[in-house]
Amino acid sequence: MREFDHNGLILATFQAKIFEQSTTFFNCSSLVFLRRFMKSKVAKKIDQNNSYILSLDYLESLKQLELEFGKSDYGQNKFSKEEMFWMGYIYRYICYTRECSTRFIFKLFPPQELQKLYFVYHTQSEEWVIQSLLELKNKNQSYLDKNKRIKNKLLAINNYSF
Repeated sequence: MREFDHNGLILATFQAKIFEQSTTFFNCSSLVFLRRFMKSKVAKKIDQNNSYILSLDYLESLKQLELEFGKSDYGQNKFSKEEMFWMGYIYRYICYTRECSTRFIFKLFPPQELQKLYFVYHTQSEEWVIQSLLELKNKNQSYLDKNKRIKNKLLAINNYSF
């Protein structure tokens, strides 16, 4: 587990701002935005966990997302700016401290599930949120350990070999 340092704070706040501003920048639903973000070059760049290689201009990142995926009016349901800010922050906090990719964390904790927990979870500490989310999935902290995941995959492959 990595310490949540100044670099992590910059990245989490940057991603939170992208999520928050997506509610007014895009005409599509929040879930459409989140699906696009998860698969975007912007997310992959943020996943490098180095704030020095980013412009940290959330508007530029939103424009890059639009350039990558095009405009969309699909969907109507938008999450609140507060929900989106918190989701962007907590997703990056998890990705940063556990050294996981955006895609992995989005698949483990889908946005629609996270949004439903906002009112209960947003006032809690980040570590409490992670522990509670893992408990909901019947998983423990070791599930987020990339080395243990790799080891489990290798063991699974060896068990299926002839």
